[in-house]
Amino acid sequence: MAQYLRLLKFLLPYKYSLYASVFLTLLFAVSNVMVMPLIRDIANEVADKNLVYFTNHIFSALILFTLRLTFKYAQYYLMAWVGHRVILDIRMALYEKLQDFSLDFYSKWKTGDVLTRFFSDVDRVKDALIQGFEQILPQSVTLIAVIGYLFYLNWRLTLISIVGVPLFIFLTMYFAEKLKKTSVKVQRKTADLAHIVQETIANIAVIKAYTFEKREIARFHKESNRNFMATMKGVRYTVIQEPFIGLLQFLVILLVIWYGGYQVTKDIITGPMLLAFFTGILLLVDPVMALSRVYTMIKQATASTERIFSLLDLPATIQNHATVQKVPSLHGNVTFENVSFAYEANQSPVLKNINLDVKKGEIIALVGLSGAGKSTMVNLIPRFYDPTEGSIKVDGIDLRDIQLNSLRSQLAIVPQESILFRGTLLDNIRYGKLNATEEEVIEAAKKANAWEFIEKMPGKLRSRLGDRGYKLSGGQKQRVSIARAILRDPKILILDEATSALDSKSEALVQEALITLMEGRTTFVIAHRLSTIVHAHKIVVLENGRIVEIGTHDELVGKGGAYYHFYRIQFEKKKK
Repeated sequence: MAQYLRLLKFLLPYKYSLYASVFLTLLFAVSNVMVMPLIRDIANEVADKNLVYFTNHIFSALILFTLRLTFKYAQYYLMAWVGHRVILDIRMALYEKLQDFSLDFYSKWKTGDVLTRFFSDVDRVKDALIQGFEQILPQSVTLIAVIGYLFYLNWRLTLISIVGVPLFIFLTMYFAEKLKKTSVKVQRKTADLAHIVQETIANIAVIKAYTFEKREIARFHKESNRNFMATMKGVRYTVIQEPFIGLLQFLVILLVIWYGGYQVTKDIITGPMLLAFFTGILLLVDPVMALSRVYTMIKQATASTERIFSLLDLPATIQNHATVQKVPSLHGNVTFENVSFAYEANQSPVLKNINLDVKKGEIIALVGLSGAGKSTMVNLIPRFYDPTEGSIKVDGIDLRDIQLNSLRSQLAIVPQESILFRGTLLDNIRYGKLNATEEEVIEAAKKANAWEFIEKMPGKLRSRLGDRGYKLSGGQKQRVSIARAILRDPKILILDEATSALDSKSEALVQEALITLMEGRTTFVIAHRLSTIVHAHKIVVLENGRIVEIGTHDELVGKGGAYYHFYRIQFEKKKK
């Protein structure tokens, strides 16, 4: 419940709407209470056979009912608007948090678990929040007002009427707690299902290539059954709860009818007064049932609320500290000083005592076997991670002392697999510079050797792409990615095996574009084909997270060491 109460801070921007809702709620409660004396008066006029007053009271009842509905649904609409706005704000807070998280978060958390919190959990909180806003205040006020009037009519009969309340509260709380525990299991199973779907979509080509469609269907079916069993457990609790509460209500009504009838026969109260009292009892049914449902819903939503706040409360490992500085124009001198790094505190370091001095405009090639630490090393430069030991400096300033946006806005990365977004080619290239003119985009595309295929497309720059750049070849996607980097005009450039997955023709075009991109920039290149880095200013050879060799291509070949070994293997393969 404490976590659910934390949601109330999201209500503060809408306090005036809440004040209006309280006013409408009071009017609704008053109109409910007025029903009881009106029913009594109608019954009295019928008993007295006074047609004129009876007719007047009927019209009064019509007006009162109309006002009651107006107050009720105006309050419902107002609180539904507030509820949906609050949920929109919660989703925005979650999305902003996802943008704030460092890469280590995404390497540890399952995508399905994140998406379930973002959609399924938020939807469950939305239902509880909106129902709570719509029901708790008006129904609580109605409950108090009606019970107060019933005590005014007949306190003995009222005490008889509420005799079942303690048992009703116990049953509601008991089943709500059971449903909360079940809800936790259901949300976990839903997260597992979402993860399977996400994983399947991302890897559909592999699944089809290995003919594992039936295996994946069986896996999804198995997980769906687990989700079904957890859901049905919650349904069973609901099915058991409703009859118990319904029976309790019926017994209370029978008791009121018996004792009220007894008082009428003893001339303690009149028949019209009993009818008014019984009308009040019926008016209590809706508030009691509504509050019961809302309480149960809130208990179920508590699990989702806890999951949402566990994400919102999770700190980002890479953050700006209080005294960071903006550096509007970097030169591009990069220094690694005794840098070591491990992804987890209890794991062996991936990088060990790295020392490297890079001058502005130099091209640095990183070479080594898979797992040597090449990608990890370049991922430290944009501060995707921080060194476990040592420091990395740009222009003599520790990266941790530079504002993240100030640093990353002057970097560009061209990964091995180009990341394109659903949208137009123009949008994708402008990702490098959102305010770029169309002429600047075209110029960047030409420098990246991308304009030659873009101008042949029906919509040119406004041609729409599917997810992950569907419709473009690997080489075309890579050239779009390079155009994006050119448009950004970075001081520091990172190329992560940017040509390793391309055919010879595409590689030549991309390599030509990369040469244009690297001009005058400090560049880190993770090289797969050594022929592409022979002109690098420094080639850094990594083995097991350590630098074992540094030099130019000719120097390292002359040494006959690790680099020469890699070069000879590739050269002999090429000859064959």
